Amino acid sequence: MHVDFADDTRDRRFATTEYIARKTIDTGYHGRVALGHVTSLGSLKADELKPITDLLREADIHIVTLPATDTYLGGRRDEVNPRRGLTPVRALHTAGVNVAYSSNNVRNAFTPFGKADPLQIGNLLAHLIQFGTPEHQSDIIKMSTGNAARAVGIAGQYGLAVGKQADLMILDTYAVADCLLDLPPRSWIFKRGRITVVTKYESKICRTCGHAHSDTRKHAHA
Repeated sequence: MHVDFADDTRDRRFATTEYIARKTIDTGYHGRVALGHVTSLGSLKADELKPITDLLREADIHIVTLPATDTYLGGRRDEVNPRRGLTPVRALHTAGVNVAYSSNNVRNAFTPFGKADPLQIGNLLAHLIQFGTPEHQSDIIKMSTGNAARAVGIAGQYGLAVGKQADLMILDTYAVADCLLDLPPRSWIFKRGRITVVTKYESKICRTCGHAHSDTRKHAHA
């Protein structure tokens, strides 16, 4: 559900997350509800937010943050210290709420940039919520993998294990957390165990050319 997409909760139309959580619990829909945006929660003080995060965890509601769109559109009327326009990802994550992220719109009036790249969005999110340690970076990666799989209801067939679907990527980097640092090419992409994409990346360091250029400049100066 697209819900509570606002800078604050002054307009009660953008303060419905608590209601949805209670209805989810009342109707037994635990684990079957996902909320996108939910940016107005970011305006709540800690003591106001905690009861809602407790309900979200109890209802097993998934929160999907959309950092590119939310930061581009949020806080537009703020003349000083404009708000980041995000749902409180750190608080939700710390409280045990399942948080995932997505790119939302791409190259339109709502989000004029991007290429629907989860690593690019994850890198942006890590900056915005100040997740800088290797552990934090690993948490961001989980938000776009295991957490996202839970949010869309495919956790049972997702992951690297015998009997899973064998949908995977091999990235040109040495550590999982470094994916956000390097934003590496996808060397191979597998779908149902079959290679569907191969990426080749070539970089040349022309040290000889650099020396020649330097010598030319010296000669010209003389």
